[in-house]
Amino acid sequence: ALKLHQRLGISVRTLMTPWTLRKPVIASVQGHCLGGGCELAMFCDLTIAADNAVFGEPEILFSHLGPALPMPMIIGHKRARELLYFGDTIDAETALEFGMINRVAPLDELRAATMKYAKRLALIAPEALAAAKLAVNRGAEAGGFRNALQAGLDVCAPLYAATTEVGKEFEDIRSRDGLKAALNWRRAQLKDE
Repeated sequence: ALKLHQRLGISVRTLMTPWTLRKPVIASVQGHCLGGGCELAMFCDLTIAADNAVFGEPEILFSHLGPALPMPMIIGHKRARELLYFGDTIDAETALEFGMINRVAPLDELRAATMKYAKRLALIAPEALAAAKLAVNRGAEAGGFRNALQAGLDVCAPLYAATTEVGKEFEDIRSRDGLKAALNWRRAQLKDE
């Protein structure tokens, strides 16, 4: 658990890179944005998603949980609990409604929409942007943002070190029959009747 805590801590620090940079970071998302990718998009200052984007943290379905948990601070505890507890995914419009992203663009216009956003941002004084970002981040951190991330890390490391019944079966099927078979096995269990 201690080794996993250290390794997961490196992952969390890496995912937080956009948060810690002086300049604002824009995420441009298309297709599946799951697990660490979803967390990375939430750590970015601004996120534009294509209309085909899908967001979520499905790791719980395989007896894991992402070590960085910015979701509750961004979309609220009730919505985050539902997504995290069930491992459900949401489309771009729902992510926009939840406040997880800033904009949705048609897939074929995503690059242009992202560049337009970036060019507009580039017209703002970099000193003013850096100050605004620092003020927002410090406010979130004063509200417990980093403590919440640390708590998530502290809880996830022992879970990663543990062997759960579902996790063991998933890994056995994955080792024997491949990842696709393991995912299908898990999906079949979770199908609505």
